[in-house]
Amino acid sequence: MTLTPTHRYDDIIELPHHVSYTRPRMSAHNRAAQFMPFAALNGYDAIIMETARQTQRRVELDVDARQSLDERLRRIAGHEQDHPRIAVTFFMPDPRKDGGVYVTVTDELRRIDQAHRLLRLGNGQTVPLGDIIDIRETADADGADGNAAGDDTAGGDVAGGDVADGMMHDARPMITRDRQRL
Repeated sequence: MTLTPTHRYDDIIELPHHVSYTRPRMSAHNRAAQFMPFAALNGYDAIIMETARQTQRRVELDVDARQSLDERLRRIAGHEQDHPRIAVTFFMPDPRKDGGVYVTVTDELRRIDQAHRLLRLGNGQTVPLGDIIDIRETADADGADGNAAGDDTAGGDVAGGDVADGMMHDARPMITRDRQRL
């Protein structure tokens, strides 16, 4: 098929561009916005971002680590009425996908609720005992709240010396393997 020149528009090709007298001229910005791509699938970008977001797997402590953690928790529980300042590292499950994140919170201990298996902190936060992977007393008494994910307050022994007779003598471990899935 060959193209043959036509002269169908020769009468209007040289005319000036029409300018409306009743409507204002559209700005270049607004005109360009007409041709911008649009989100054909509402929420698709949010789904892609959520899929790309990384989570961590829950770590299962071995027997020795659980016993050490249980011993430190008992020492702290022995003088919980003094409301010691503690640094606790625990697993916070992600509400939208498998996994979660490990968070370290430094705050004042309010109480250890054995019935509900919760650690209650001064800021009102509750931490399930089964999610704790590290706990220690801190000497930081300036009231600064050191909430952070993955800071280096984890790992370390409980500050302080001997535990008074107020220590709990219950033989049951405070930290147990009560989780079914990782």
